[in-house]
Amino acid sequence: MKGFIFSLVLMGAVSAQATPTFDKDISPATKTQILQDLDFVKTMTGDSSSALYKQIFSQTVNGEDLIKFFDQRIKNFGTNDCGGGNAVAACVIPWFGSSTMWITPNYIKNNIPQVYRVSIIYHESRHTEVNNNNWPHATCPTPYLDDNGKDIVGIISGVKMEGLPACDRGVMGAYGMQAVLLKNIEKNCASCSEKLKMDAKLFGDDGIYRISNLTARQQLKDDK
Repeated sequence: MKGFIFSLVLMGAVSAQATPTFDKDISPATKTQILQDLDFVKTMTGDSSSALYKQIFSQTVNGEDLIKFFDQRIKNFGTNDCGGGNAVAACVIPWFGSSTMWITPNYIKNNIPQVYRVSIIYHESRHTEVNNNNWPHATCPTPYLDDNGKDIVGIISGVKMEGLPACDRGVMGAYGMQAVLLKNIEKNCASCSEKLKMDAKLFGDDGIYRISNLTARQQLKDDK
């Protein structure tokens, strides 16, 4: 697992969208799912966004800006086990090329809600940023507890996060960005269904607890 960067963790036309390429080993089902997830992103609309969302993405929640963000970072998809593990759905491996995202079978096998799949591929797109040292993760503290003194565990895997390279210390890295995206979908996506917003809240609240620095975590909680 050492060296890998990974996540333990409505159709509409968008101008100037680049279609990603897919390696031959990507299954048709996986390719279809990825394209459907990106098609969903294109449809998102909203009239506002939070302060951190504005810093990372754009002034309002809208699919065109989100797709532009993604297209600037990811050009190709391939298949890799990303270090193994049932909770790993995707990764970026910089020495294999920072513009390629590697997808594992878990992306379509774990019955992951669409909004969380979208947040995963945006999380991984953050790791392509070479000028930010690919936003490496930090090791979660031991013990790693929530506000109620309970172990923080992976929302999909149920594995304790303590001692794992599955945290960030600041709000601008991949986990912080993922939480910002999800919380803005929850609160500011006018075109999203109530079910989708509920999923975004569930996974967004979970993502906030991947920020180990308490001051930074509170900044995410207060982001409006």
